[in-house]
Amino acid sequence: MPKNKPKPQSPVTALLILIVLAFSIALFLRGGEVLTAMAIASENSSQVTITINAVAPVCDGTTVYDADEGTTNVMLVGGSTRFVKCNATCNDHNGWGNMKNFTGNFTNFTSRSCSQSGGTIANNVFCYVNATCKNTSIAGNNTAQRVECSWNLLYNARNTSKSGDWNCTLMVGDVDGLNQISSDTIDVADLLAIGSEATIAFGAKAPNANDSTVSVSDNVFNYGNVEMDFKVNASNFAAPCTAITAEYLKVNTTNGATFLTSWPLTTALSGPHTGSKWDINLTSNLTVTADYPQAPNRTTFWGIGIPGGVGGSCTSYVWFAAQIS
Repeated sequence: MPKNKPKPQSPVTALLILIVLAFSIALFLRGGEVLTAMAIASENSSQVTITINAVAPVCDGTTVYDADEGTTNVMLVGGSTRFVKCNATCNDHNGWGNMKNFTGNFTNFTSRSCSQSGGTIANNVFCYVNATCKNTSIAGNNTAQRVECSWNLLYNARNTSKSGDWNCTLMVGDVDGLNQISSDTIDVADLLAIGSEATIAFGAKAPNANDSTVSVSDNVFNYGNVEMDFKVNASNFAAPCTAITAEYLKVNTTNGATFLTSWPLTTALSGPHTGSKWDINLTSNLTVTADYPQAPNRTTFWGIGIPGGVGGSCTSYVWFAAQIS
């Protein structure tokens, strides 16, 4: 059986084949131009993503010092306050504006806690708190702030020699809830300080007569942070009463004690008497309260003898000198 002969292509079909073949060769030779023509734009971009982790602030160079004296131990002031500062430089590598909640405590190491029922309790003996501290930016530094906390330390704050060092603790937080604590220690010196009332006023007296008892009172105060005794002395009276020497003044700690059995003063410091009637120990004030301390005190009772041959307005001075118990 004879095979079918191929159908001859028409001139149009042959022409189309030639055109396709020519176009394919052109694409092969000029592909770069074709790709350029097919691009969406002349420029394009890819997004870059990264997450910066939150980091806690870091505080360096924490230093606590006596700001009034510029010393590395605290010298308390009798009956008053001493200004104590604690400084640090704190960095937050997420940026200095990320830091907040600057707080500071100044506490005695031997105290069990500054907290009571879950809250921070300030007191004048061993715990000083500062809810907000001063913070300032540092020129040219985008991560650091200078932090400063301060306290007015009262005269009855526990001394280091008896109760150990004091500790400044600074805490800095950031907006991410991360905290940094830094600290430094300092000594609080012993303070031996005494105070008394301004005047011992006897009023009008007759010459050539002694008081029968001692009953004019004068309170003596412990304005320090240690237990103390004290000695006393007096000056001779000034004119026109120079005949009244210091010995004509007598003191006792018992109201109404006899003038004859009470302690005679001299121009030199004397006392305390070794007898039980002269018990003048003043304890230190360890009352744990946020209020200004009421200084421990003892009442002394005074009498005077007046020799003959004097008259007029008479003045003398009594000095109280504190000494360690």
